[in-house]
Amino acid sequence: MRKWMTRLLVAGVLATTATATVTAVGTAGAADGVSTAAAESTFPLADPDTVQAKDGSYVTYGTTVGAGVGERCGVTGKLFVPVLVHGSGNTVGVGTCASADALPNGPGSWAEGNVWAPGVVRFGDTYFMYYTASKRGSGQKCLGRAVSGSARGPFTNPVEWACPGNGRWAIDANPFVSGSSMYVAYRDDAITSYPETGISVVRTQSNGMADWDTRRDALKSTDIGWETIRMSGGTHVIENPSMFKSADGYWYLAYSGNNWDSARYATGIARCGTGPIPSTRCTPRQNGAERPYFGYTGTGGLNPYRGLPGNHPGPGGMDFFQAANGQYHAVYHWWNGTRRFPIVATVLRNDGGFYLS
Repeated sequence: MRKWMTRLLVAGVLATTATATVTAVGTAGAADGVSTAAAESTFPLADPDTVQAKDGSYVTYGTTVGAGVGERCGVTGKLFVPVLVHGSGNTVGVGTCASADALPNGPGSWAEGNVWAPGVVRFGDTYFMYYTASKRGSGQKCLGRAVSGSARGPFTNPVEWACPGNGRWAIDANPFVSGSSMYVAYRDDAITSYPETGISVVRTQSNGMADWDTRRDALKSTDIGWETIRMSGGTHVIENPSMFKSADGYWYLAYSGNNWDSARYATGIARCGTGPIPSTRCTPRQNGAERPYFGYTGTGGLNPYRGLPGNHPGPGGMDFFQAANGQYHAVYHWWNGTRRFPIVATVLRNDGGFYLS
């Protein structure tokens, strides 16, 4: 039984809580000096992903943009993987201009066309990028991997990483590190049959290639129902996964669902157990089978458990990442009816669960 006694309005987010206790989500002591003001970018960037560079600044990547799209600060033309640089140390902020192309030579010989939803993590001294592209000559959406010694790139040695043999899609890869190992969460349609989709988690080898014997199902679209509410198209979409570990010792999975080009695109949160690879499928939180955890609370939304800073339509593609002090932040995009724009917010937790500020 929920014992909701008070309501706390934080940066435009209605955070329901039984007490006034608020904690940061991250390593011990991470709440000290945490800035909790969400930052919005004017650069049109879809499927954002953020990582800290070796110099302490932050780099946000996203889906390919064409020539002349968005403000530029040192780079022109089409950008396969736009780079926004911002913040330093424990101050993350958000970028508003593209300063580089992290994958200037495109997706590699195995693929063709644009790049979608890049995910980057530092593992040792190397930055690994996983990205979505169309397999050359087929149009099948598959995943590639590229490497760099710098968060800003250029990323090189692009190779095919995952491309199901049955023509199903593998997209939206998001790498993360736990202990001495790297893992990748991704939308893996090979674990389902059309029209369903799924999410897998797999451990990698030191070169970033997958150890497929470790792959496990994390979630399937059959585990929820809100991804099909008033949807257009036939596919039951769950995608854009991101794994993070909370102070309660559990791993959580953030994922997007419904149509990306609508106010209904939203974010679910599922609890996955105490290890980075789920031993059983993750469990959606806060009545998560019927409604998203985070989403737009206005007309056309899906009655989410919690709203988000600014209450913009279509919030999805959420990536959880840590600042220098271990505090978790989330970067995600919203949809204005034509383009998508990134927001960076702090991840906090009270008695009602996670919220962003």
